[in-house]
Amino acid sequence: MAEHILELDGIKKSFDKTQVLKGISLSVRQGEFITFLGASGCGKTTTLRIIAGLEAPDEGRVFLNGQDVTALEPNQRNVNTVFQNYALFPHMNVFANIAYGLKLKKVPPKEIAGKVEEILELVQLSGYEKRMPSELSGGQKQRVAIARAVVNNPQVLLLDEPLGALDLQLRRQMQVELKRIQKRLEITFLYITHDQEEALNMSDRIVVMDNGQLEQVGTPNEVYYHPRTSYAARFVGAANILSGRFCREEAGIAWIEVGSCPGEPAVLVQASLTDAQAELVRQGQVTPGQQVSMAVRSENILLEKEPGPGLRLLVKEKNFAGGMLRICLDGGVQGELVAGRQGIDSAFQAGDMATVRWEPEHGVLVDMEGSSKNGT
Repeated sequence: MAEHILELDGIKKSFDKTQVLKGISLSVRQGEFITFLGASGCGKTTTLRIIAGLEAPDEGRVFLNGQDVTALEPNQRNVNTVFQNYALFPHMNVFANIAYGLKLKKVPPKEIAGKVEEILELVQLSGYEKRMPSELSGGQKQRVAIARAVVNNPQVLLLDEPLGALDLQLRRQMQVELKRIQKRLEITFLYITHDQEEALNMSDRIVVMDNGQLEQVGTPNEVYYHPRTSYAARFVGAANILSGRFCREEAGIAWIEVGSCPGEPAVLVQASLTDAQAELVRQGQVTPGQQVSMAVRSENILLEKEPGPGLRLLVKEKNFAGGMLRICLDGGVQGELVAGRQGIDSAFQAGDMATVRWEPEHGVLVDMEGSSKNGT
């Protein structure tokens, strides 16, 4: 078996005169749960369609288990796809839907019966063999669609926003089920979503996409706590982005001069550097006085009543999102900053002044050339 079950090498794709994919490369290991995360139109679905053979790339190659499958038809690739709309055959019962692919492969009927029984148990639908799709709930239909896809034991399973039509509670339940099924079967899952919660909960690695490019590839922990670009920081967790002048680096910490409101002096703030970023500084690619950007998550912003080290900002408003209190501050040239708190109360009111600060490890430099994107 090849080192990677799937490899994308310099994939480019245009429709009419619009370039949808701009030379993406990615390597996926056997048994990984990979999630493509990004806004609508970023290129997620086009990427999956190219892997499935439903679209041909303009440039680049697709390798499946070491074999170049770029020119192969969909039925010649050992991949299956699960769609958001289930795509079940309405005139076939559950057993016939799941068995359909096995019958096309001329698997003996006794073996088909055994495989279908096994997969129904896996998706917790034992006893539903004779039910028609019209007699199933949305969650049950999705389980049948997944069962039909995995019963053929594909090398890679492609899932194009499969939970998008389900309500929130059922979607969360199915996230757990999908992860359980994937780990049990040890099949490589490539999952598409624009829901960051799904990506963070389910993935071994997340591929953040924007405008036909890979913004960042990493574990959920890496993408959330160490975003490499301002887009990744904003899209996953809605971080605050601040700009300022780089001053110096000390022991992996960057000191940055940040301005805010007119009449308020610029202040020095700190942000942590990855080893790669610190090396860029030491090589002289980031120099004192250079403009840089940094990200700070809302839950990591500390607010204090009294003046002190940090930005002195005006509280604009408070609002609620679920169990999270959002305190919005006027950052002046930095735009609006948001501090998040669990609960529904805070000592701050609109019109108050607050000192805004954060611990050095909670500030992250972003958009540094040479350290931002990773397609491994």
